[in-house]
Amino acid sequence: MRVLVDSNITVKNIFEPPVELNFKEDRATTLKDVLLEIGKQCSVVQLVRDGGLGEDVRNIFLNGTDYFSLPNRLATLLNEGDKVEIEIYMEPLGGG
Repeated sequence: MRVLVDSNITVKNIFEPPVELNFKEDRATTLKDVLLEIGKQCSVVQLVRDGGLGEDVRNIFLNGTDYFSLPNRLATLLNEGDKVEIEIYMEPLGGG
């Protein structure tokens, strides 16, 4: 199953969205599965923590629907071609 992931964060040569993830079709794929997979590629960001969203996540959208509007939150089942958008909170950088 193919899922498209976009984000406001890029880690050069490691995570450069949008990216397409492919999951085995022999089991159901959840929103949590997507976040865990992205977390493997982009370990500097905490996407999942204690069964919920990690502290670095500002919001997630599934096909334009806000994460907090999804009744099953991280357990939401995904379908072929779904689009997941991840908004990461980033501390302001000093300088200037």
